[in-house]
Amino acid sequence: MAKVSVVKVPRKCFDEDVFSGVRNSIELLGGPEAFAKHGDKVVVKPNILDATDVGATDPRIIYVVSKIFRDIGCDVIIGENPLVGTISSEVFEKMRIREIAEKAGARFVDFRRDEQVTVEIPNARGCSTLRIAKTVIDADFIISLPVMKHHGLCNVTLGLKNMWGVIGPTQRRLGHLNSLNWTLAELNRILRVRLTIIDGLIGVGYSESFPLGLIIAGDDPVATDAIACLRMGFNPTSIEHIRYAHELGLGEIDPTKIELVGITLEQLIKEGKAARKMFVMPLAKPARLLKQARNVKLVQGDVCSGCEKKLSIAIKKIGVRQIAKGPKMAIVIGRGAKPLDGRINIIIGRCLQEYRDKGIFVDYCPAYDPDIQQAIEVALGKREKITYLWDELEQKMEKGLPGS
Repeated sequence: MAKVSVVKVPRKCFDEDVFSGVRNSIELLGGPEAFAKHGDKVVVKPNILDATDVGATDPRIIYVVSKIFRDIGCDVIIGENPLVGTISSEVFEKMRIREIAEKAGARFVDFRRDEQVTVEIPNARGCSTLRIAKTVIDADFIISLPVMKHHGLCNVTLGLKNMWGVIGPTQRRLGHLNSLNWTLAELNRILRVRLTIIDGLIGVGYSESFPLGLIIAGDDPVATDAIACLRMGFNPTSIEHIRYAHELGLGEIDPTKIELVGITLEQLIKEGKAARKMFVMPLAKPARLLKQARNVKLVQGDVCSGCEKKLSIAIKKIGVRQIAKGPKMAIVIGRGAKPLDGRINIIIGRCLQEYRDKGIFVDYCPAYDPDIQQAIEVALGKREKITYLWDELEQKMEKGLPGS
């Protein structure tokens, strides 16, 4: 049975509070010896986005986890590939990640500068191949150190999503294009994530950060994310990449089948309901927003949460009154939906690419709200074409590196 520990630390915590909290979270799972033996090569994968500490794994957690496994004789490697558009060497220097590794007796590897290994994905629903940092492939296992955060496309970013940092920006673009959620699930099927420790010291909501004082650890990557979802106010089965990972057999998603220590399931759900207002963006569904736009028909198939959310954001940015002044349109979204005759069709998402010539097509899976917004503006005659967000990001990418 999957096992997940939930440990509370003071919301205003000192170093020793963090160190003891992390140690306790691992001891509740059987201690470091339950995961590793002397000589194991262990990759510690924190979440580091850019040269700020906003949304990044607390350096004290990176240090103490590395130290714990170094102390039992493991070869510990801390590694990451930061946000698209950043200069990785500058990010890691400002975050002093090499100093943290040295202090813990570990090594550091910049995955963007690491040799890459191409892995084929059989029966892929996302990318048919993935280029992954060789250090990760060669490891005996991985420890994922994500932060408890809201995410614009996936709704949450936790342990499974944290593995996005083992692939480079070019590969990430392909993942976003083909299917972010399926690529995430299939990437995690390749990787050997044996321990997930979620940094919940600070919660990162949809609009602001706030103190939580939590450390959630587990021996099953799906189960650990599922418990964290409940604590954030989400039903884990509503998060596509977590559900897909469960369907691929990577772990347990049903909280009643997970051994939970440190808190009862009832208390966890109660606290999650209170936290929901911080993590879950209050956003009306597209059908409700478009009620006053009588010129628009909404054609919905099996819509993923990401595309639905991004469409709502795009509608709100433009304004329903502006949309209502436009020509007869159909917004076509979700697998199985079909364009309508006699209207300007705005066709959203890679899942509907067979209809890309039937109207204004918005690529990527899920689609981004700036791209959807531009597509609606094309239909309104306010612009000529879509300039994709990823086209702009690609101009900022580091070039010529193995993991770029």
